[in-house]
Amino acid sequence: MEKTIHLGRKILVNKLNYHPIKRGDILVFHFPVGDTVIDLPEYQSAQPYYDVIRMLGAGNSDSGRQIVLGNPDQYPLSVRPVDKREAYLKRCIAAAGDTLEMRNEVVYINGRAQAWPPESETYFHVVTNGQPLDETAIKAQYGLDITSADEVRPLGNPTEFDMLLTWKAREKMLKDGFARQIIPDIDSSTTGIFPNDRLHHWTTDNYGPLWVPRKGATLHLTPLNYSVYERVIRTYEGNKLEIRNGRIYLNDREEASYTFKMDYYWVIGDNLHGSQDSRYWGFVPEDHMIGKVSAIL
Repeated sequence: MEKTIHLGRKILVNKLNYHPIKRGDILVFHFPVGDTVIDLPEYQSAQPYYDVIRMLGAGNSDSGRQIVLGNPDQYPLSVRPVDKREAYLKRCIAAAGDTLEMRNEVVYINGRAQAWPPESETYFHVVTNGQPLDETAIKAQYGLDITSADEVRPLGNPTEFDMLLTWKAREKMLKDGFARQIIPDIDSSTTGIFPNDRLHHWTTDNYGPLWVPRKGATLHLTPLNYSVYERVIRTYEGNKLEIRNGRIYLNDREEASYTFKMDYYWVIGDNLHGSQDSRYWGFVPEDHMIGKVSAIL
């Protein structure tokens, strides 16, 4: 959530009266895919079990699962209830019933472009006006550490850099005349992107469109959207779900639709290229919620 919430800051979380949850709210919730973990320090939520089995199986989770189950000393497993999982902190960008799409880092909700919070940050391709970079001035004016390779990357041209900037700093750079062009540095990676299938070719910065399930709403089930809603229907809502010969079976009966029992949310970290969020593990169910941030101290 840098730089909205700096490392070491404290927050107040409303755990009692946080409904309704709206777009833009900062939510605290239990890690949705933390039900099963490889119980070693280097794994846990840092390398989620479902990512590991997919990687070991070269994209086939069933094959990877057999590798893990066959090597309990190398991959000791732990199954945890919801309230024993890690607490995560992310911003809600789409609420139950919304349709989300991200195009070149611009988020569209129900077809309308949304502004990023001023203190959220991402990598930008910056073309300066040729002035030398003064470490002290750049830090004071734009909160940027030019000595950090994580924040500033020269591109071989003395006027061009990749910079990790807040949207607020971007606007100030342009207004001050420091830069003549600042555009988002688009990440086209597909690695680990939910729903991790061969049908959806979504990337880190180009994603969707995707509908967020709402309690009481009915979805027409198809082989195309099966992988998107499979975990919701099976794991979060407790059904048997499978696809056979292109037909979908719910609790051993062929079904063409499903009505959701809970509301769900789509969350992203304010550090767009440094965040483990819904782009990698999907929806957050309402019963995983802990509360909503009411103040940053």
